[in-house]
Amino acid sequence: MNTKSYVDLRIEQLKLKGSDSASKVLAAVLAWMLIIAVALLLLTVLAFAGSLLLGKVLDNYALGAFIVCGALLLVLLVLWLCRKKMFRDELAHNLSGKKDYEDLVRSEELVEARLEDNSTDYLGWSSVGLRAVRILLRVLSRK
Repeated sequence: MNTKSYVDLRIEQLKLKGSDSASKVLAAVLAWMLIIAVALLLLTVLAFAGSLLLGKVLDNYALGAFIVCGALLLVLLVLWLCRKKMFRDELAHNLSGKKDYEDLVRSEELVEARLEDNSTDYLGWSSVGLRAVRILLRVLSRK
């Protein structure tokens, strides 16, 4: 395997990994959007039913609506205070692609071992130049 074909294969590998990651993220976003839409619809119906029930018990529908609204505001406040731990950290961990990057480094090490076995196929490139190409590809794959 010569260096040009190695670089071409690495670029193709990065393109495939990028499209795979993008499709996984898009599918997850669409699934979460559907789940959130259904949950909001359910919450709306439950809040309306709860306010009607409380209004009938208290003989004041407005008071029942205000009590339900206050309960929902309390839930919103708790979610707002816990947002970093619940959402940002978990989302950052899921989108970091740590497992994918480790797989990329492992596959890169395998290719490097194959290239060292076939050291006559370098087309005159020094090992320093090949390492520079690998470092450049590694940096580009992190973005």
